[in-house]
Amino acid sequence: MLPAPVRLFFVVVPLLVAAGALAMAAFPRRLTRWQTRGPDGTTRVELGRTRLLLMRVAGVVVAAIALLTAFATVAVIP
Repeated sequence: MLPAPVRLFFVVVPLLVAAGALAMAAFPRRLTRWQTRGPDGTTRVELGRTRLLLMRVAGVVVAAIALLTAFATVAVIP
C-alpha cells in the first residue's frame, strides 16, 4: 500500500493533464496564435483548419487517456 501523498500524486497529475488537454481541444486558436515583429510591424501566424481539427482530436484523446489513468489508478492502487 502506498502512502496517501503518492496516491494523491497519481490522481492529481492525470487530472491536470486532462484539464490542459481539454483546454487545448476547446480553444485551439487561442493556444496557437503567435505574434511576431516583422519588418512591416506586427505579423500574425495562424494555423490551418486541418491542424486546428487535429489539435482538437488530439486534445480529446489525451484527455480521455489521462482520465482513464486517473480512475484506473484509484482502482488499482487502493
